[in-house]
Amino acid sequence: MKRIIFFFIIIFLVFNSCTVLKRQVTVKPPETVDELKETETEAKKLYDEGRYKEAIEYLQALLKKDPKNPVYWNQLGSVYAQLNSFDNAIISFKNAIKYDPKNIKAMYNLGLVYSEKGSKKEAKKVIENALKIAPKNPLLQAALGNVLIDEENYDKAEKVYEQIVAVKPDFDIGHFNLGVINYQKRELKEAKKNYEEVLKINPNDVEAKENLAAIHILDSDYENAIKYLKEVIDSNPQDDITLENAYYNLGIAYLRMEKFQEALSAFESALEIEPWDMAAYINAAILAEKLGYKDKAIKYWQKYDRLLPINKRKKEIKEKLQKLGVKIELTPVETKQIESEPTGSTTGSKIKK
Repeated sequence: MKRIIFFFIIIFLVFNSCTVLKRQVTVKPPETVDELKETETEAKKLYDEGRYKEAIEYLQALLKKDPKNPVYWNQLGSVYAQLNSFDNAIISFKNAIKYDPKNIKAMYNLGLVYSEKGSKKEAKKVIENALKIAPKNPLLQAALGNVLIDEENYDKAEKVYEQIVAVKPDFDIGHFNLGVINYQKRELKEAKKNYEEVLKINPNDVEAKENLAAIHILDSDYENAIKYLKEVIDSNPQDDITLENAYYNLGIAYLRMEKFQEALSAFESALEIEPWDMAAYINAAILAEKLGYKDKAIKYWQKYDRLLPINKRKKEIKEKLQKLGVKIELTPVETKQIESEPTGSTTGSKIKK
């Protein structure tokens, strides 16, 4: 799980909603103008409600009526993309482009689906062709920048995004992904500036706040890191990964400040959301020991041990549990190792990348 979250913004240019799948229906092709409009309206409504499989039925009915309509093909591609049916999405977007060779929306979407599928060369080719038609389109430029980032071609990607924000300084996606590139190149001051620009444009950007907080931690500016992380937590993000990340990094910041009780509470909050976070268990166990919470320390070491049945640190964990008063059955080899080897240090806190 990433601690410094770098999301590449993906926008499908038709509709956007959450997924609620219901029973498929059989839709007849519209015959009159009124029926055509009703079918189009229903297809959009179903998409907005996240009822993608039903939306497909309506779009397919529209395509039976007008099989060369690029708008319907583009919309159908977006539905398939939401269902992660990338091959069908690719076919649909290609048909949209076939019947409208200058369909920028379909080209953009096709490039994004290729990227999602891991077909970097195809994605780059599609986006570059689209840029020949609309060279100043910031979303197309951003899509090309994303492909270059995927290729780890950070210098070229940086030039692309610098051109974008020079023309469109309020384009928050551009600044955000420049921050991504800056971080990858370990240009932390520049990354910080770009995430601050994002927050000037969109003060509620949770991911920008988390990334900025992580950079402040790397710069030992723990007060500002805590400030941003608390803002993330107070915003009550619906994404559990985002919330768990915020609590984990809050624990790191408090730990670096030697505010051990606050750090332990933060790691415990992270574990309530994500009970599989091994690094959080280690840090919680270390802090519980330091604060004299024997029962908690035992609990966290045991849970960590159970998460990794085969663990090169098993001997060390057993030794710790023994010292905490837990009766452990040691193998002869482990007993000999404990008697003959010095104790290794436990895993310290870290920012996962």
